[in-house]
Amino acid sequence: MTTAGMIPKPPQPVATITDRAALVEFCTRMAGCDWIAVDTEFLRESTYYPKLCLVQIADSHEIGLIDVLAIDDLSALAGLLVDDRVCKVFHSAEQDLEVLSQRFGRMPAPLFDTQLAAALIGQDDQMGYARLISALLDIDLAKGHTRTDWSRRPLPEGALDYAADDVRYLVVAYTVIRQRLDELDRGDWLDDDLAALADPARFEVDTRSVWRRLKQWHRLPPAGQQVLAELADWRERQAMASDRPRKWVLPDDAVYAIARACPADRAALETIDALPAKTAARHGDDLLVRVQAGLARGTTPLAATPQPPTASQKKRIRAGMDRLTERAETLNIPAAAIASRKEVAAMVDGERDLRLLTGWRRQAAGEAVLDAIKNAEAASCSDVSNP
Repeated sequence: MTTAGMIPKPPQPVATITDRAALVEFCTRMAGCDWIAVDTEFLRESTYYPKLCLVQIADSHEIGLIDVLAIDDLSALAGLLVDDRVCKVFHSAEQDLEVLSQRFGRMPAPLFDTQLAAALIGQDDQMGYARLISALLDIDLAKGHTRTDWSRRPLPEGALDYAADDVRYLVVAYTVIRQRLDELDRGDWLDDDLAALADPARFEVDTRSVWRRLKQWHRLPPAGQQVLAELADWRERQAMASDRPRKWVLPDDAVYAIARACPADRAALETIDALPAKTAARHGDDLLVRVQAGLARGTTPLAATPQPPTASQKKRIRAGMDRLTERAETLNIPAAAIASRKEVAAMVDGERDLRLLTGWRRQAAGEAVLDAIKNAEAASCSDVSNP
């Protein structure tokens, strides 16, 4: 671990930015940096799309809290976020990237994610920000504003201090993690993961495949599955158009109930208890159209029904996981940072287009895991042929 004497001091000056002139001045200074720490505060409880409320940005000298609800022209901020000369450092970037790319129409880049990187220096996989700061810097962050309504103005007392801390210590954590990665010669291990993280296609919604969000789809008969897919597509489109949560448009249990019943008319539709009366009155005709469209798709299952692994497959999965764990312990990183059990199971099923078999993961563990699976398979075949 980096010694205490080498840990830089966190930035202290904080400015709340509420007008365009101050924003332009701040972003101009930040554009001269090699990297900046970025975080966001947003709301999503009553909308389909996240509502951006505050953007926190820091370099090693200062922190800016940008009130995006108070500033009409955010072009300076948008320009900074996509400036390819400035690396944007996030922690657990997924939701921040979604809200920023949706708000500004472009993905922030280039990127660095301290959550991904921390696992490669021996920290736990998927480590939260507060726990990372505690582990790296021995600082316990306040948790009093995790449920703050960030759209309120004025914000409650202490909220801005809480928001500033989200980038104040991220600046320090990034410096420590970056140095440790270089010491371990793992500086390029993140390249593929960061490139995937920055792919804007990750947030494009294919409404024709959102039925996969409904985990119990396979419990329906094939015709009902096709109806469920049509209903899920309709619900997603309605949610996007109205900017309302999908479950506000049509609850999951109503989707299942309609797909199971396949009502032919309004009278039959209105007997479904799970369907809210207001939804039936407002969207009944649309729902019936989707039911008929689903039935017209035939009785082919949406996908192969998930099957539990056989005894032989379980042995090979266990052999692969054991080897993965061994390699992870040798590297002093969490096994989950290399691959998941699902990925090892896919390898057992014959898949080879896997993250585990690309980049640093292939050399660090992928080939060894594949060998262990093949050896377990050969041993199983030998047992069968020599009872």
